Amino acid sequence: MKNRIGIAGLAVGFVALAGAIFQNKFREATETPPEPEPTLRELAKEAGKNWLKDRILKDEQESPPSKRVAVDQVDLAYMGLGLSAIILGVISWTRKENIRIAGAALSLGLVAVAWQYVLIGIGVAVVLWVFIHLWP
Repeated sequence: MKNRIGIAGLAVGFVALAGAIFQNKFREATETPPEPEPTLRELAKEAGKNWLKDRILKDEQESPPSKRVAVDQVDLAYMGLGLSAIILGVISWTRKENIRIAGAALSLGLVAVAWQYVLIGIGVAVVLWVFIHLWP
């Protein structure tokens, strides 16, 4: 089979595009459940500990931890798969495999990587279409 790399790029591109389309479902599945709300007894214990620490022990104030940017694993996964599809499409094209398969793999990877911008573009196109066709 001559088009192995291109077909692999297509498969990876389809998986990346599916990940981009259904990213909210994947986020819900990987999200940790919220912690239960503390009871009044637990709140009173914590307040007492804090009061002892502030008044009696007079510990030095600890600096607040630095804020880190939260990395979303779902975004990383589908963008990584999209970049892999792009790379496989380019490799397929440079090895003179079928140009349509190589282009399709590259295109699917590109759409998966830029999924939010694709949705914005579709929204703008729909709004323009409505204005053009409803304007007297």
